[in-house]
Amino acid sequence: MADMNKETAAEEGTVRATLYNIFADTLARSLDESWLNPHFQGRLKAGLPAVPGKEEMLAALARAADDREYFKEIQLDYDALFRVPGPKLLFPYESCYTRRNIDGSFGRLWQEPAQDMQRILKEWDLSFAEGWDLIPDHIAVELFFMGNLCHVQGEQNLQDGDRDKLGEWQARFMENHLSNWVFELLDNLERKAETPFYRGLARLLRAFLEEEKTALA
Repeated sequence: MADMNKETAAEEGTVRATLYNIFADTLARSLDESWLNPHFQGRLKAGLPAVPGKEEMLAALARAADDREYFKEIQLDYDALFRVPGPKLLFPYESCYTRRNIDGSFGRLWQEPAQDMQRILKEWDLSFAEGWDLIPDHIAVELFFMGNLCHVQGEQNLQDGDRDKLGEWQARFMENHLSNWVFELLDNLERKAETPFYRGLARLLRAFLEEEKTALA
């Protein structure tokens, strides 16, 4: 029974790691051609949780595979939301949301949350995929870090004590770094996105993280 529980815990960690990494990749950079691959889209359909936003995302990807102009619209939507200064820019950094200016406007970059994330990433000796050039408290980086914790927790030969410690790390990170700003970011993403892909992503990721927050509490 103990071995079965370990196997179940390991499998759960692996599934959660995969989801966190998918979400991180969608927010770290604009979609590339790999998202148009029918096999990959089939894996997304099978692997993403059946919650609001999933079908909207998948329908947008299916359309993009047949209509490259629509695919460009999705890419341009990402740029306006996450990269290019303008009215749609979301400022996807914890510092901007949790260290606001006196007038309530978004705070500046590289405040305490970014410095703390830089320390955490160094402590865990984590590096990113090619093309990721992000400040440490970017939403994609924080999701990637949670994915790494889940990945390590999913190792079959992990001792129960170590698995429990990783669970505690996840709970603290959710409370101290994600849950105090990510839901406002996702509300803004759903409101400002012009394509169904990013509106669906906002709804899907919100549902996933709400479930995670409850499970880790």
